[in-house]
Amino acid sequence: MDDREKLIRLSKYEARDAILFRDDAPVPMEFHSTFGPLIAKTCVPSHLIDHVNDHVSAQLPTDVGSELLLSEEFCRSGGDDSLQLWLMGQLRRYVKQVERNDQAGIEIDQCWVVNQYADTASPMHFHSGDLSGVMYLTVPEIAPGQEQKNYISGRKAGYINFLIGGKQRFSRSLVSFQPVVADFFVFPAWLLHGAEPFQGTGVRRSLAFNARVID
Repeated sequence: MDDREKLIRLSKYEARDAILFRDDAPVPMEFHSTFGPLIAKTCVPSHLIDHVNDHVSAQLPTDVGSELLLSEEFCRSGGDDSLQLWLMGQLRRYVKQVERNDQAGIEIDQCWVVNQYADTASPMHFHSGDLSGVMYLTVPEIAPGQEQKNYISGRKAGYINFLIGGKQRFSRSLVSFQPVVADFFVFPAWLLHGAEPFQGTGVRRSLAFNARVID
């Protein structure tokens, strides 16, 4: 391995500085967010949302929570507009920015759809492979008052929560995102995450996947 190749391989471990916020003192203090896993967020094109919803709606129960594994044939359907090609493109974007590698290969292992109704949660868990993600296909109407709480105090608004490191003083170890149709998140497969239950009407439907990165 020459020096240039070694530099490229090691550079993925070096954080890029980011200012999270500044206080309002005359001489401001900056608070930098530099360590830990990166979560990426983007938006799914509407034709893919419709494509997946049309495929799964008739196959999922309408009164109980359920999961449906998507076939490789379905994921590849649609030619250049297929779900698989779109997912691979977003994962390449993630790897390029986070590991500074624009030559990595992506393999999607599995895709599945999760239907969840009121009071259904997904406990904290992690996935297999290198990268995982979630795509929101439908979201429920949340009962009043739930979003004013937080995950620790027992909020039931159906948020997705990411956790790392547990309770550690001077470290923020939990972040939550409200599900919104067409929002798409990418994160390391080892990162603990879970979906809290919600109180309200309708269904929270999401697509999840496992993927491997081939260097």
